[in-house]
Amino acid sequence: MNGIQGTPVLPVISLAQLAACEPSALAQLHEACVHDGFFYLVDHDLSTALIEQYLAAAQAFFALPESVKQRFGHDRQRGYPHTARGYVGAYGETLHPDAGPDNKQHLDWGIDRPGGAPFAGPSVLPDEHLAPGLNACAYALQDEVMEHLFPDLRRAIATALALPPQAFDPHFAQPTLIQRASYYPAGAGTAGKHTDNGFLTVLIQQALPQPSLRVHTRGQWRDVPCLEGAVLVNLGDLLQRWTCGRLVSTAHEVVHYQPSARVSLAFFIYPDIDAIITPIGGGPSFSTAEVMLENFDSIWVRKQGAGRARQLV
Repeated sequence: MNGIQGTPVLPVISLAQLAACEPSALAQLHEACVHDGFFYLVDHDLSTALIEQYLAAAQAFFALPESVKQRFGHDRQRGYPHTARGYVGAYGETLHPDAGPDNKQHLDWGIDRPGGAPFAGPSVLPDEHLAPGLNACAYALQDEVMEHLFPDLRRAIATALALPPQAFDPHFAQPTLIQRASYYPAGAGTAGKHTDNGFLTVLIQQALPQPSLRVHTRGQWRDVPCLEGAVLVNLGDLLQRWTCGRLVSTAHEVVHYQPSARVSLAFFIYPDIDAIITPIGGGPSFSTAEVMLENFDSIWVRKQGAGRARQLV
């Protein structure tokens, strides 16, 4: 999956130990969530073979002619907002207004549910003929992340906060998801400085000789190499707001100057779209829908960037 490309610069935490409520792992998780906002997660049981198949299928899709990929662009999507699904070409998304549009391509999925709720689909995606194995891998890995990894991690975060393990569960009966495969071209791929907007993100990096992801943690920017067997987890603005700033959503960017292209797989996880959240410790309640819609308006309409991008220099 992810080969070792350097010394870990972030905490390395075992999901198996968290699920077993081992005190040392929970203490490590608390420290990472309070001070780093990013950590490596190991012992997560995601299928290595499935991840490799997904990465290869995504690479093949991004190699298709642009005219073919545009058949699955935002203007072809039927859900609301239409920017929540489908293909976006190079320089189509702006994650930081000062940096301008990012030099990357991406393809977004979600959890497809009937009805007209925001961010629920349906999706217009490439079929098996055009992109062999891509959707099958994407949805299979989605199931592994959402049904196994995320519930254990969510309950561990609650436990680390000295809350009941199921404290967050009522807001995740039907969680909301933006699932993304991103492609960064050789020598010039970028994603501007930003924070993620949701509860948390699970990120799988393609193993390459040098890191392209940079994270601002403990007062400095750090290059984040891959670690064999690990995925990355970072907290989002919604969780920071939910915990009244006790847990941190951390700025990050991609600067990809390596001689080969880079593919990454991300799962941006939010509560139920109709959830009304009261911050732990007090403060005005807010809804998942308002948080997500404001963020998508900032990215796609106002071009002001993602998350707290406007606060980052």
